[in-house]
Amino acid sequence: MKHYIVSTLFIILSFSCNSKTNKNITSLENFTSEVIIEDTYELHKNSVSKALLILFPGGGGNAEQTQQEFKIVDIAKQKGISILFMNYARKLWMEPEDCKGLAMDIKEIISSHQLNTDNIYIGGMSIGGNVTLSLTQHLLQQKTLNIKGAFVVDPPLDLHALYESSIKDIKRKDFSEERLAEPKWIINYFEDVFGKEDSLLLNIQRVSPFTFKTKHISNISNLKQIDLRLYTEPDKEWWKTNRDTDFESTNAYTIQQLHNTLSQNNWNKVQLIETQNKGYRVDGTRHPHSWAIVDINSLTDWISNER
Repeated sequence: MKHYIVSTLFIILSFSCNSKTNKNITSLENFTSEVIIEDTYELHKNSVSKALLILFPGGGGNAEQTQQEFKIVDIAKQKGISILFMNYARKLWMEPEDCKGLAMDIKEIISSHQLNTDNIYIGGMSIGGNVTLSLTQHLLQQKTLNIKGAFVVDPPLDLHALYESSIKDIKRKDFSEERLAEPKWIINYFEDVFGKEDSLLLNIQRVSPFTFKTKHISNISNLKQIDLRLYTEPDKEWWKTNRDTDFESTNAYTIQQLHNTLSQNNWNKVQLIETQNKGYRVDGTRHPHSWAIVDINSLTDWISNER
């Protein structure tokens, strides 16, 4: 067992570990924060917690990478928000059984760590945003957890639009084989799972959070009753210069269309938050598809009801 002591204002930090769980205890003047690390999640539990925030990473990401790119932990501590970072980055879309299993896992984590469930928010980046929307829909339907709000960060929430964009890409004569690898994979995978032509659209609608072509929003209908934030950075020039992608093929365009559709259907608790020149990766690389487009102070105020 190893012990580390870090001295800062009002802070004493100790670290212990065993074969399964790592715990960090941070003691402040009026609360403690416990860090619990497991294979499937990392929990930052405040002893005095106003809210629980559940976060999902982008594709291939994990709890550690989320924290590297999204510096929310310290600010959340100060505002009494416990955070559950999930290592769940496998799904571009969620089947009903996926939602059911993930919901059971989260309920078990909440129960085993005696987390406050009065004020739960769920958020995710990229495909983690798709997971967020589908899981929240499922949890609201179950009515077993008190979900107050959800937010997504530049998700590819229209799977049919993603397929159509891939079809457009493979017709390009100026794209390299490396550039075409992803759209080719998407087309083959989607056609294998969903079929082709009309059957593909119908089957995609069954799981896609949003389908702009048919204005299909039934898969997220329960979210109308809670606060919902849609984050995106619509940088047309960046996508054209760096990916040779038209704006209509970006996540930002689809998110705008979703917001328009929800507004037309009298969703009064949804916010579209568009940023400019905020998207940078932790290494300094410019990329509008980044956690950095989220203003952490504004988000944590929203969650802790300090707004």
